[in-house]
Parts: sequence; C-alpha cells; structure tokens
Amino acid sequence: MVDSTAMADLSTRVAAKIAEMAPSLERTGGRLELIDVKDGIARVRVTLTRPRTSRLVASLQLAGGIERALRGAIPELRAVEAVNLPPHVLAGWDQPA
Repeated sequence: MVDSTAMADLSTRVAAKIAEMAPSLERTGGRLELIDVKDGIARVRVTLTRPRTSRLVASLQLAGGIERALRGAIPELRAVEAVNLPPHVLAGWDQPA
C-alpha cells in the first residue's frame, strides 16, 4: 500500500507540472485543473477557453500531449484521466453541447 506522504508528494508534483504547463495550454485554448491523484492516476478537469475549440481537440491534446508531458516528468504517474471529457476513441461524441 502506498503511504499518504507519497501520494501527497505525487499530487504536489503533478500540480506543479500542470502550473508549469498552464501558459502553453492557455495559448492553445485550454485550461487544466487537477482534481486528485489516486492509485497513480491523475484526474483532471479540462476547460476550453476559446469558443471554437472542440472537445475532440481537447481530448486528443490530453491524450497526446498533456498525458505524455506529465508522465514524462513524473514516471510513477500511471495515467491521466479527464473527468469531464469522454475518451477520444468514442465515435460521434464531438458534437455541440
């Protein structure tokens, strides 16, 4: 079992990396908020800051860039999940709300 100190450290490191990435994300029309880290999985909320940025683009950015950057900087992180975006592999969900 992972102790709470290690989990707190992992959460702190993920939050710091997200803060470091924030200016780049803002320029591409997104914002990322850390919800929590459990069992090595960071759960985040993705907010689109530009009206024409699609949920598909946000989901692909999450899978392709954000998760890769976080896992590259923090090897013990197993995955990154967006609590408010369906997986990018689902067909047909990229529709206006």
